[in-house]
Amino acid sequence: MLLIPLAIRSMPGGDAGSVPRSAAPAKVQHAGKSTAGMAPDTRTSEPLPPLGVEVAMTSLQKNLHGGIASLRLTVTAGVAIDEAVLQAKAPAHVVFADGSDTKTWNVNLSAGGTVSVPVEVIVPEDGRYSIAVEVSGVAHGKTIRRAASHQLLVGAKEPKGKVKGGAHEYPAAEVTGAATEGA
Repeated sequence: MLLIPLAIRSMPGGDAGSVPRSAAPAKVQHAGKSTAGMAPDTRTSEPLPPLGVEVAMTSLQKNLHGGIASLRLTVTAGVAIDEAVLQAKAPAHVVFADGSDTKTWNVNLSAGGTVSVPVEVIVPEDGRYSIAVEVSGVAHGKTIRRAASHQLLVGAKEPKGKVKGGAHEYPAAEVTGAATEGA
């Protein structure tokens, strides 16, 4: 028994931490051979969910206070979805072009595919607002829901973080002037 570990260590390239020659990658073993008839190098990727929703701002008409934002709501279905409903909800004081704070659309995804819905949002004051969007439907007898939130900036800028050690650092909460006065 003692001779086997010594024999492995005495082989060229045979120390305890090395990889046996037969475990070399397939490309190295076939380097001198013809690649005709071999399968191409296939890569794996993460599977896409059967239903997805995205929100993108297409334009912003800035007014003295607030503005009108045009958004595009995009629903993507990789499989047939029945009874698909898209819903968007605006935060307080923000309304859609028709004056409502919630909009609902029935979208046809019975054959899968992509559906885009344009919508306009009226913002009365400058600031940061979050538009919530949800899509739901039935696929293969099971209910599927996906949601997204879009950060709408009107007359405001995204806070920039500090660079520390090559990474951007963002504060967990913003400190206002009133909070610093009592400190």
